[in-house]
Amino acid sequence: MKLILEKIFHGFLLAIGFGVVLGGVYYYMTQKFMSEAMNEYSFKPETIKITKQRKILRNKNLLILGEVKNTGEKQAKGVTVNVDLYLKNDFVKQCNKHISGGVPKGETRNFEITCGGGCKKNPIVEHDSYKIYITGY
Repeated sequence: MKLILEKIFHGFLLAIGFGVVLGGVYYYMTQKFMSEAMNEYSFKPETIKITKQRKILRNKNLLILGEVKNTGEKQAKGVTVNVDLYLKNDFVKQCNKHISGGVPKGETRNFEITCGGGCKKNPIVEHDSYKIYITGY
């Protein structure tokens, strides 16, 4: 009986050892693949330049229209254009637009951000200035 319990105990320890090794390999491989995937799809926001922008009212909506250009070395995926509205230097509202499909290197894409208006539930917020910038994930 003692011999059987020793064999079971040794087998249990061996299984724990294999489990730890396999867990370590799994963790390392997952981190490596995730890092490669993030490098492939990530970009530095400073490589996306806002080349044109203008604010207009159309059909009782506040619109920010513009153009972005990718000056980086690879396609930028996950590009979001943000607009912060200010009244007397106080922040009053933020609007944004995700650019579907990203921006291929060297190319330009148009964007349109609706920032209020059109209905009573979403009125145009009183503001006197705005700041526009790029973020990504």
